[in-house]
Amino acid sequence: MLVRSMEACVAHDMVVVLNYKGRDNTLRCIESLITGSPGAELIVVDNGSNDEVLSHVRRLWPAAHTLQLDENRGYAGGMNAGIRWAMRAGADTVTVLNNDTLVPPGAVAALASRARSGCAVSPEVRYADGSERVWFGGGVVDPETNLAHHVQERRLPPPDSEGLRATETLAGCCVTASMTTWRRVGVFDERYFLNFEDSDWSRRAADAGVPLVVDTRVHIHHRVSASFTGSYAFLGLYYYARNGLLFGRERCQGTWLEAGRFLRRQVLPDLRHHGCDPMEYSLRLVIVATALSHFARRRMGRAPRWLEVIAERRASHGRTNTGR
Repeated sequence: MLVRSMEACVAHDMVVVLNYKGRDNTLRCIESLITGSPGAELIVVDNGSNDEVLSHVRRLWPAAHTLQLDENRGYAGGMNAGIRWAMRAGADTVTVLNNDTLVPPGAVAALASRARSGCAVSPEVRYADGSERVWFGGGVVDPETNLAHHVQERRLPPPDSEGLRATETLAGCCVTASMTTWRRVGVFDERYFLNFEDSDWSRRAADAGVPLVVDTRVHIHHRVSASFTGSYAFLGLYYYARNGLLFGRERCQGTWLEAGRFLRRQVLPDLRHHGCDPMEYSLRLVIVATALSHFARRRMGRAPRWLEVIAERRASHGRTNTGR
């Protein structure tokens, strides 16, 4: 069941913010948008968490639109619901935005203006810890492992005279494109559920002839890994392993040799890192084995409920032991 605000709207630049059990982050993000981007229309999607975030949004910012999903559809499915809502509302541009970001004044308008030229654009994303370190300034795909990853700050090439830097992948925490581009490329692939869906979309956009750029003159701040706390600290490994292999196969025409390198260099080190804790190691081994089995069987989408329950119990046990 979908529930949304019913006010008529004439949408131009729209921003989709997705919430999943992150009410406080979401409200801070929305406040930064309302304050700094009054010209943009906002759609807040709750991804089945039912944490009353939408009632807070409607009370504090009545002009914002809200969309309640009846289950957790992951980043891909939740954002797609918002993008499709924006399509029906007649948006000219759509920005998808993580709820753990803070957006300074003028950022949405600048990104939308850039997107109207036909490119898909991410801002330069900086850590929200006051350091102003760059978290994302460009992305590449490693040809040996098919891993899509951020370019380290010190290795970023200089932007052009307009402040633009070409990139192979965009940062899913903030992507802006025109509605023409969204329709041309399509929405996110929901097989990924969570993780690598932005890299997949980037490759599809590039294959469709859409230039991918980072506008280095636009900065937003990101609370990195706020989405991978609690049970998702464990489930993130499942999605990373399975979806990394899926991305290599679907978008890079990856070989088994490249898949093996991905597992050896990116996944197995996580197991060795936790080898000193038998319980932690066993849980992560089960997660990786399940991810590989599901990839081989082409079982995609949301992780199985039994795996979510195990991860939730382990996360609860960790909170109890540490007093958090």
